[in-house]
Amino acid sequence: MLVSIVTPSLNQAHYLREAIESVRAQTHSPIEHIVVDGGSTDGTLELLAGYDDVTWSSEPDRGQSHALNKGFSLARGEVLGWLNADDAYEPNAVAEAILALEDAGLAYADVTRVNDDGVNPRRIRSRPTFDLWTELNLGCGIYSPAVFFTRQAFEAAGGLDESLHLTMDYDLWLRIGQRFPVRHVDSIWAIQRIHDDAKTIRQYDDFWPERLAVSRRHGGRLVSPLLITRYVRPPAAQRAAIRAAGAAYTLLGKPPR
Repeated sequence: MLVSIVTPSLNQAHYLREAIESVRAQTHSPIEHIVVDGGSTDGTLELLAGYDDVTWSSEPDRGQSHALNKGFSLARGEVLGWLNADDAYEPNAVAEAILALEDAGLAYADVTRVNDDGVNPRRIRSRPTFDLWTELNLGCGIYSPAVFFTRQAFEAAGGLDESLHLTMDYDLWLRIGQRFPVRHVDSIWAIQRIHDDAKTIRQYDDFWPERLAVSRRHGGRLVSPLLITRYVRPPAAQRAAIRAAGAAYTLLGKPPR
């Protein structure tokens, strides 16, 4: 079974080689790797030119979501995944994902999070089971480097929303989860790198409003645990506020969870 991996990239030459080599090191074959570069000026193009087994293009785009949609439009595989240029796969990731996708539209596992140059590794666990209510109301518990999905699921969901620049993954998981089974695998599929130039660091404060908007557009509660934990800091107060909100929704005839 052909698997297609799409990597969006912009001036990530320092990390991109590791991402490419992690795709080449997969125990499953065949895999096509498509790199969609946004017009890098840091040596990325010279690096890509050295790989005959990577399909790539380089031109300005409208952001990460647009780049990913361009890449997936070129993909020929029945199983799809995206790997950011500063992340990497574990060798068995694709093989394990294919097995998990036999009865699911999306499969995900855990990541090892590392600092800039691979130091301080720690396992970050994804949400152990996929529950749509929980994803909607607590926020995204799935990490994109450790996610694979079927072409059927991606196309049924309508691809990535190009108006989103930070939580396009969360939005896609919800849309797939509304239509297909989602399966968690108790394994580590990817290495997720945290560094000063990472989007999650540079634009951290901008994630919150976009995340809340995505939650609500798909049916998340107006007063959700996601909202409460943002503004209520003491843990005991958080628990009390979440219980009170749940009780209020019960009185209104909403699900009491």
